Amino acid sequence: MSFTSDYAACLQRYFASIGYNYQPLPPPIPEYWERLHTWVVDVLGPTTTWSNKQLAALEHAAGIYIERAYGYASLDVQFLYARLTALCLFVDDSIENDTLFVDVAKFSHRMYRGQEQQHPALALYQATMQELSDIHGNNTVLRDLAVLPWIVHIDACMIEKQILSLEQGDEDTKDACASRKASHSNVLALAPKFPHYMRGKSGIAEAYAALIFKATKEQDLPLIRYVRALPDLLFFLEVNNDVLSFYKEELAGETYNLIHLRTQSLASVGAKGSGFDGQWTTQDTVRLLCDELRDSVLRIDGLFRLEQCERSMRGEWDEKDGVNDLDDIDLEIARQWRFARDGNIAFHLDCKRYQLDFLKQAVMDGN
Repeated sequence: MSFTSDYAACLQRYFASIGYNYQPLPPPIPEYWERLHTWVVDVLGPTTTWSNKQLAALEHAAGIYIERAYGYASLDVQFLYARLTALCLFVDDSIENDTLFVDVAKFSHRMYRGQEQQHPALALYQATMQELSDIHGNNTVLRDLAVLPWIVHIDACMIEKQILSLEQGDEDTKDACASRKASHSNVLALAPKFPHYMRGKSGIAEAYAALIFKATKEQDLPLIRYVRALPDLLFFLEVNNDVLSFYKEELAGETYNLIHLRTQSLASVGAKGSGFDGQWTTQDTVRLLCDELRDSVLRIDGLFRLEQCERSMRGEWDEKDGVNDLDDIDLEIARQWRFARDGNIAFHLDCKRYQLDFLKQAVMDGN
């Protein structure tokens, strides 16, 4: 079986196991896209050296993600998160720009010291984070969940750049790094949790999880109703993206991602897989992660009583189900989780960035 067909089959099994059904992209909201386009062209664009084509791709990826996965939110909240997502993608995709990263390395220090960011895109990034803080009022916990990951992502970019620089090395440093590279497999064996540590830093998952419970500036859902689901929510948001962006990254030859790092770690400790002579492969890791995703999603569904809430919203609650003790907060959380749950998958199928038309067609044929 080819990589593409094996990958598609694995993802389809994951979708079926959580009861996912693809729904076509709803009609776009003109105001949302007009505001985002104007901001990208007139505000973000002048702070970068990117071409119009690059900016258009950035606008598409950021805009469709928020629209598809968090379309229940108000236009103001969607627009705010779309801007932050675009800025984050810009920083992430500029990792090889040494000039930018001189300022990226000083980003958090300047912010903590109340100093002006020297790069205009980073100044815009900080100002937009401040807007995000403002919408959370007195909800300190949700504010920190929403804001801090955008800062931590900068750390992840710096760590990734340093690791890649060491591993790739120029001709003058290769000999000096040789002994460290020779012990690479031993390091992987002794650091099995490192891939998820890096993913936690880079994924901004807490910020997007916070958005599930903040549809409008006024919405204030009790923390106790959702806090226990956060660990699985973070895993879903991070790893769902990993498995659905893996195809694109394989085509591009990218190897610094969760799937490759975890594959190396598992192979180094002798895990048995489907490769030659029982070698653990990236496809084995994709299967493993899909199983772990299934378990996380079903746990979240249970914590939020998703099936019961949806039956109640459809007016299908029956006497045999007992007393309906669901309240409006239960229904709000379930509705927003369902949208984010299915929307995070649909986004990857719809977005050109991920090149998953073959998988989207297979899913639609199977619906």
